This record gives sequence, structure tokens and C-alpha cells, in this order.
Amino acid sequence: MKIVVIDNKTQHISIRPDSAMLRNNDTFYLPTFSNDIVCNYGYVARITRLAKCVAQKFASRCYDSVTAGVTFIARDTMNQAIDAGLPTDEAYCFDHSTAIGTEWFTPEQLTEECSLSLHIGEKVDVTTHANLLEVIDKNISVVSNKLTLKTGDLVFIASDCTNEVKASDCVVVTLNNTTVLDFQIK
Repeated sequence: MKIVVIDNKTQHISIRPDSAMLRNNDTFYLPTFSNDIVCNYGYVARITRLAKCVAQKFASRCYDSVTAGVTFIARDTMNQAIDAGLPTDEAYCFDHSTAIGTEWFTPEQLTEECSLSLHIGEKVDVTTHANLLEVIDKNISVVSNKLTLKTGDLVFIASDCTNEVKASDCVVVTLNNTTVLDFQIK
């Protein structure tokens, strides 16, 4: 199982190993190698069949449920790697760097306008999609045309909002007014 993160705006793809998953609203511990951790949030689709070079109109056959997620990035580590011309994987592939929601929705439950919100302390970001399934289908098609998706893989469609986090923050993510993530940062 892998987590494929795709930026909804740029279509840039990065892959997280299964060890990057933060499960069951466990506490996220800030890594000791970074002093500048930020996060992005987005939708996560669970792949249910082998998907290679799937056209957008058929992408809905490749997943059965959707939730939300948060992915953490060591911004200082990423900038140092970029400045040195090195790969940036260590900035976002570290253990427990990607939190996946605990509540899943079927595509039929998400046919109307969907809202996704991220609460960190006093800050709130809200994203709304009039047709979320179209966004998911488009991104699964893009990913499947670059690499093979297998049963159990997760496709994380990230927003372009970057939020700073610090110890003692509480992260709450809601999808259609249902809390899917609620965990502490230490």
C-alpha cells in the first residue's frame, strides 16, 4: 500500500510509504530534525482495483470511498534539499507524516456540494467543491497515467493551502460537517 499525494492545482505527484500513515487520530509528534513543520489538507480516495491509464470517465470505478487527510512537510528540510539540488523526499516521507480520516464516505454520499475544513487552533481554512467526484476522477486519471495504482492504495488530493503547526495545536478536519480527524500535535 502506498499513499500517492497529488497537488490539485499543479498535478505534481509525490509518494509516501505506508509508514508515513498516522492512524486513528494518534498524536502527531513534531520530528526532531526540523524546526519548520507545515501541513496541507485534502481529500483521500481509497483505490479498490488495479488502475493503469484510466480515462477520467472511468475513474469512478477505481475507488469506493473518500475521506479527508492532512500531510505534514518539514519546510526547512525541503528548502535545504532544493537549494542543494537534492531530492526532497525526506521532507515529507517521514514516519506518521500523513494523517488519514477515520470516517469514510461512499461516492453517493458526496454528490452534492462538498465542504472540507481544517481547524488548527484559532485558524480555519475551508475548501468547497461543487462537484467533488469530478475533481477526484480527474486526479485519479492523472495519477494512473503516470503510475499503476493497486488495491488498497490511497490517492490524497492536496489543496494548495499551507498551514504552520506547532506543539500544543489541535488539528480538526471536517468533511460535510462530519469530523473525520481530531488529533493533537506535540
